[in-house]
Amino acid sequence: MTATDRSARIIGGMFAGAGVAHFARPDFFEAIVPRWFPKPALANQASGAAEIVCGLGMFPRRTRRMAAFGLLAILAGVFPANVDMYLNDVDLVPGDDGRMQRVEGADGVRTRNLVRLPFQFLFAVLAWRHTRRDPTTEAV
Repeated sequence: MTATDRSARIIGGMFAGAGVAHFARPDFFEAIVPRWFPKPALANQASGAAEIVCGLGMFPRRTRRMAAFGLLAILAGVFPANVDMYLNDVDLVPGDDGRMQRVEGADGVRTRNLVRLPFQFLFAVLAWRHTRRDPTTEAV
């Protein structure tokens, strides 16, 4: 296995795992969805399913390039939620029922939410590295 294969599998595993978490803890991910988005449950399910599909697509070389482009699209699609968390000082706290709830204007979260933003770019760079054509999988 090459270093590129290992990298793709690590990235793919991280995204697939995050996608599964969307279904295991929907309350957490739905609370992150900005208030202006009309259907938080749909956003959670669609992004979770896309993360699973694209994450698993990073494993085989023949689907890796397309999966990497898919991951880039996902990152671009969810970036506004991260910006929203920063701009609105969003925190997630457990409610009385134990489900995570969105709290806007929370104290002490601005720096944490700001630190999250560059990680999206790091993940994008890691995915972008796998968008190059792989001559071993190209048709002759």
